Amino acid sequence: MMIANMDMVPVRGGSGNAFTAQNNQERVFIKKNANPMLTSIYLEGITPRVLWTKRTAEGDMLSAQPWINGHTLIPEEMGDTQINQILSHLHKSKKLVDSYKKLGSHSVSPETLLKNIINGSDVLKTNHFLSSVVAEMFEEIPPLSEEEVTVVHGDVNHNNWLVDDDTHRIYLVDWDTVFLSDPMVDMAYILSHYIRPVNWNRWLTYSGYQPRKNVMAKVIWYGKLSFLRQISDYFAQGKMREVNQEILGLRKLCEL
Repeated sequence: MMIANMDMVPVRGGSGNAFTAQNNQERVFIKKNANPMLTSIYLEGITPRVLWTKRTAEGDMLSAQPWINGHTLIPEEMGDTQINQILSHLHKSKKLVDSYKKLGSHSVSPETLLKNIINGSDVLKTNHFLSSVVAEMFEEIPPLSEEEVTVVHGDVNHNNWLVDDDTHRIYLVDWDTVFLSDPMVDMAYILSHYIRPVNWNRWLTYSGYQPRKNVMAKVIWYGKLSFLRQISDYFAQGKMREVNQEILGLRKLCEL
């Protein structure tokens, strides 16, 4: 793919929408049709800076960011306190919430999140254990007031965290899944997938939450939601080993 004398090479795993290219002797990462809020998110210091945006003759919008010489985090690195700081900053930004609402976005309730996952996955309806978890979750849907609504990333698995190997700074990347909802969508994924339960209170406190009973109940509920989503996604991709790993994680969470 060529634009403005740049030879854009697809990035492996970028689903055809991510490229790398040389721009004025600088290597850049280019995303096609990235989230329109990407610049606002960069200004919050959460993701690498946006160098420029350009519209192609085909009508696609390209956004360029510096190429980071680094690596995506592995599960064992997910306890880094920078992750707490980044998520806390994201979830406390009223400016981002207002910007998303101006784009016509509305908050997504926990019930809607659960229904969307169930409607897109037969395995969650036919597997006895999974369907029983779903039934219990419909009975225990947590409250969500408008004052609690924040911008959530929506997919904070370790592959979407990028660390600069030179500066050791961590960035949250791939913002295609962003929406307005309960910040526990992100927090509970991290806790349920990467942080030992014995450390949850400390992790939440460092992130600015009081680990009261209602907060912990939300962690469990949204943690279950995160496992159900991953199970559904992996099952659709035919990744049965990963499906079984997620089911095992869900079982352990249900035992807490």
